[in-house]
Amino acid sequence: MVDRARPATQPTLERSGRQRPEPGKQPVCISFTAPINNQSAAVLMAACADALAQNCDEIHLLLSSPGGSVADGIAAYNYIRAIPVPKTVYNIGTVDSIANVVFQAFDYRIASLTSRFMFHGVGFDVRQARFELKDLRERMQNIENDQRMIAGILARHTDLEAKEVDDLFLEAAFIPSSDAQKRGIVDEVADPSLPPGIPIMQLVFNGQ
Repeated sequence: MVDRARPATQPTLERSGRQRPEPGKQPVCISFTAPINNQSAAVLMAACADALAQNCDEIHLLLSSPGGSVADGIAAYNYIRAIPVPKTVYNIGTVDSIANVVFQAFDYRIASLTSRFMFHGVGFDVRQARFELKDLRERMQNIENDQRMIAGILARHTDLEAKEVDDLFLEAAFIPSSDAQKRGIVDEVADPSLPPGIPIMQLVFNGQ
């Protein structure tokens, strides 16, 4: 891992060029193929906690997600970052929106040859709602804060600058795995290859 010096008020940047973790003796693989919401994020975190309770010393995550809730994605990101064992993530399909933040929580990041990433700005849905000016201002502040937080996380863990992340948000950009490696979004582009005999926990949610 390469750390670039920054003033004390700035987070330490964790750029690309990471090394693949040494294989553990009791690795566990979790498969997460779902939107990110309150339920799915809680189940993912519980699965990680259960793996640690079973003396797991390495976590692998097979990830494909269309994104979802910013708040739940940020919570999952911080939770995974706190897990005290080596962690490897694989993009096995699509990693979109807030799922990109969850992806960056891992120590080593691999993208399948046929996978891709998608970035877009933060928004909110309106269903027969009435807004006053103060409501719109509050919504705008929430969007700006969420987008700034996401941009900061992506700039911290990749070779993207915050301005580049903002541009990706405006473009609603799709990035194939080969380009993702050039931008430091992933460390390796390869077919997923798990340790032999590793137990795989498939997370299944209502409605899937």
